[in-house]
Amino acid sequence: MSETIYENDLGDQQKMEEFVLNTAGESDEADERTATIYESIDSYEGHNAATQSSVQQQPDRFKLQTLSRSSAEKRNQTLAEIMGVLTRLLPELLADHFCKDGCKSFSNSFYYISSGWKSWEDSRQDCRDRGADLVIVTNEEEQGFINSFNQEFWIGLTDREEEGTWRWVDGSVLNSSGFWYPGEPNARTWKEDCVYVYWSGVLNSWNDADCSTLRHWICEKPMDV
Repeated sequence: MSETIYENDLGDQQKMEEFVLNTAGESDEADERTATIYESIDSYEGHNAATQSSVQQQPDRFKLQTLSRSSAEKRNQTLAEIMGVLTRLLPELLADHFCKDGCKSFSNSFYYISSGWKSWEDSRQDCRDRGADLVIVTNEEEQGFINSFNQEFWIGLTDREEEGTWRWVDGSVLNSSGFWYPGEPNARTWKEDCVYVYWSGVLNSWNDADCSTLRHWICEKPMDV
């Protein structure tokens, strides 16, 4: 179609030029009209060429856009599948490292129950070496779980930084009455800055004691960490 239009325009151009050149007394005006005709033809040719190029390139652009969108969708799908696998395997991966010496699971955490005795500080360091920390008791169910082992354990509660202000090992302040054994904490000596589970037969079993005393301990590793 474009070639047909182009030939018709060249014919019109030739006729117009002959008419202008054969008209007496109008040479100046003819030159101006001829220049205008050439400019119009050039303008058309440029527009036509641009249109053809755009039409020819348009399918490729759409194709690239389609391929790009398809690649993005596949990439997102792959990432979602990888995240799903990691989510399923995370508890197992954590257990393989943290539970190398055996552990228990409860709610959303793993727990390592020591067989030896250490001071509070050394107990905490052992937990850190395992990628965890001393247990933080968050509710009655977890307290009951700890008591079920019928032993005395260091837990992650201390007031060593500020006397009377009990903080968990993550820095948070004990914001409840906790599970203190009746009459505790009593700080009978100035060194009673660390907490352990005292009486396993009752729910409220916390007692403050000298941090250097050797006891069993419990490490906690949340499953989502």
